[in-house]
Amino acid sequence: MSAPQRKFYEDEKDVVPIPGTVTPAAGTELELLGPNRLIDGISVRSPSAVESFFRSTRESTYNIYQQCQAYVDQGFSKYNHTERQVTNTVSELHHRTEDLLPNSIYIVIAALSGNIAARQRGFVAKATFPVILGLASFKYFLPKTFENTTGFVWKLEKQNLPLIAHQQEFAYTKAGDLVKTIESTSEKSKKSLENRVNGLRKSIADITGLNIDEEVSKK
Repeated sequence: MSAPQRKFYEDEKDVVPIPGTVTPAAGTELELLGPNRLIDGISVRSPSAVESFFRSTRESTYNIYQQCQAYVDQGFSKYNHTERQVTNTVSELHHRTEDLLPNSIYIVIAALSGNIAARQRGFVAKATFPVILGLASFKYFLPKTFENTTGFVWKLEKQNLPLIAHQQEFAYTKAGDLVKTIESTSEKSKKSLENRVNGLRKSIADITGLNIDEEVSKK
């Protein structure tokens, strides 16, 4: 059966051909082609399924882009906050009356010297010598900054490692009590020795009749 022929004077805007032909499309084919739209003076038809697919793809891509952008912004904000926090903390730890230069250079040199001194020694010496010399020079050249730093580290330890901090505090208290006990015992021993010496001198004076406390006059 031959396809229906178009009339010469038929209104062109009412005729929708099958893509690639001049044959008018049927009603079901028009539904598949989608609604007619004029874009820049050009008649365009697109199936609703294709439009829905590209719309969904575009929205998904945009949502992923928004999520990535939010993640990057959040990470950058955290980085700036951390940087400001570190800068403020270092500024607060540094005592204004102490010069970082050249004192900080001296501290680095001391730590390197400890590393050189422990080069021919064992692992323990290699691990401890630089730290000990570095901390000792830190305390010597920047005493106030060292005090602020140790206080800050102690505060962090109490917040993040409370059990270890409690054990250290207990050990420090016991060490202080031991020092006080030793000092008290030494003072008592000193007084006891003085009392014994005084008693011995008094006994000698009573037996001999000599006045031991009297100064010998120079001739």
